[in-house]
Amino acid sequence: MHPVRFLFLLSLLFSGWNGVAQTSEKKEEKAKEIELIHADKFTVDKTTPKGASKLVGKVKLRHQNAFMYCDSAYLYDNNSLDAYGHVKIEEGDSLVMTGDSLFYDGNLKLARVRGKVKIDDKASILTTPFLDYYRETSMAHYYGGGVIDSEKEKTHLVSKIGYYYSESKLFHFKTDVVMTHPDYVIKTDTMQYAPDREKTWFFGPTTIDSDKRKIYCELGWFDQLKDKAKFIKNAQINSSGQTMKGDTIEYDQAAEIGISKCNVLLIDTNEKFEVSGDYAIYYEKDSTSYVTKNLVLKQDMEGDTFFLTADTLYSLLDTAGNRMMKTYHHTIFYKSDMQGACDSLFYNTKDSIIYMFRDPILWSTENQITADSIHMTLKNGVIDKMYMDQNAFIIAYEDSVFYNQIKGRDMIGHFKEEALRKVDVYGNGETIYYPREEDNSLIGVNETKCSTMAIFIDSNTIEKITFFDKPVAKIIPSDEMPSNGKVLDGFNYRTEERPNSPTDILNKYASQIAPKAIVADSAISDSTMKSAGLIKENNVQEETDAPMKEALDLLSPEGQTVKDGIKEED
Repeated sequence: MHPVRFLFLLSLLFSGWNGVAQTSEKKEEKAKEIELIHADKFTVDKTTPKGASKLVGKVKLRHQNAFMYCDSAYLYDNNSLDAYGHVKIEEGDSLVMTGDSLFYDGNLKLARVRGKVKIDDKASILTTPFLDYYRETSMAHYYGGGVIDSEKEKTHLVSKIGYYYSESKLFHFKTDVVMTHPDYVIKTDTMQYAPDREKTWFFGPTTIDSDKRKIYCELGWFDQLKDKAKFIKNAQINSSGQTMKGDTIEYDQAAEIGISKCNVLLIDTNEKFEVSGDYAIYYEKDSTSYVTKNLVLKQDMEGDTFFLTADTLYSLLDTAGNRMMKTYHHTIFYKSDMQGACDSLFYNTKDSIIYMFRDPILWSTENQITADSIHMTLKNGVIDKMYMDQNAFIIAYEDSVFYNQIKGRDMIGHFKEEALRKVDVYGNGETIYYPREEDNSLIGVNETKCSTMAIFIDSNTIEKITFFDKPVAKIIPSDEMPSNGKVLDGFNYRTEERPNSPTDILNKYASQIAPKAIVADSAISDSTMKSAGLIKENNVQEETDAPMKEALDLLSPEGQTVKDGIKEED
């Protein structure tokens, strides 16, 4: 059962007080006097206060539609009374209240019940040591602690302070509020509930714990009619090893979908990764998430961290339950042993394979690697093999003007200890490299063409080439070769695109986004748009949330505040 179903029953606890107090009697200028219906003994003695009559034994009194019973009472000339022993108040068929003592002011229509106060409406039971009811403003108030139990709904609610406004039909629980049910426990500083609207509001630090999920927020509301909630300020939902955080989380309970906005953080403790951004959707049923706007992924890889940014990231499970991640548009990543960029990327955590599509480029130590598509396998979080399909090209920086180059239709790169050690070239193989003497003096430039070959590399220098077809090779001595060296067709050294730190991926991302692209793509980060001067700063925290405003309006209806008539010194 949802908490608001239980809270609806609480409205019955006080609804009878509204009764005839809202009829024409309320309009009378002169308050109706308290009537004595019965007492075994009516007397005035030395102990009787001035202006009072002493009533003893089976005392029964009436004021308007309310009947009051007790063992003894003082009935005062000023239309008030003090009652003691087995106090009971009845109003209509809907309300029975008991306590140890009662002060009732007929002019103010104020009842103060003390002791073991109890209200039983057959659906719920309220117990508290102090309860005041202001019939003129239709506001009931308990303090000093109150407990509400419903055996039918299996709920137990505790709070230090409680209010009920019968005209606006609003409950307000304050300080150390705890609602316990077999399926969940709610703890909050302040809880507000409107039964006719079937809405609940939370103010202050709030936790909602159940077997399936744990929720935290510092402001929020739940609409039972729509089965939707909104959690605001440091909000988070934890479920099955997945955590969603954000300034605001909108939650559809029926569909089990959460939407987080601003300062979003998704954490997967099972796969050891987290994704930050400014907009995210989490589908709880199938553990699928979507993140965009200022997106950054952090993935633990055997002690190293893989950082990535893109327009959009999808995280989902395959049919076997393995985590997969897909990124779309302007993907850039950084890891200590490799960096890269492409339009789209796919990563499967089970087999540790990363696929890069549409203009992929990868940097590993001094090597720049490009192809029409690239995919690489990782072993223990470190790159092991790389497959370059169509138009493969490797450029290794030699010095300020010379670059070692390998080109072919397809290539496979073999890595050891994070360094490229061997390259297998399949089809249309070409190389340019600069051999040196033992004293590191330049011999010249070597140009080789061979359809298929294996190139062995050490410290970014070509050590040996094995040819599997008829090679065509020539060496141009250093004194005859061009001063700026030679390059193969398609040479394009793009070192300015290489991110040099985890934070630099965002700088490289921003540099890729042209103003026209920002306008066209709604998934691009707001911060990038602001830096381009295309939109003005808009602080979402300053926006007024309509349901929260509704709660505040209900809490302070016209001519009435929480503090009206409260006197806690009793």
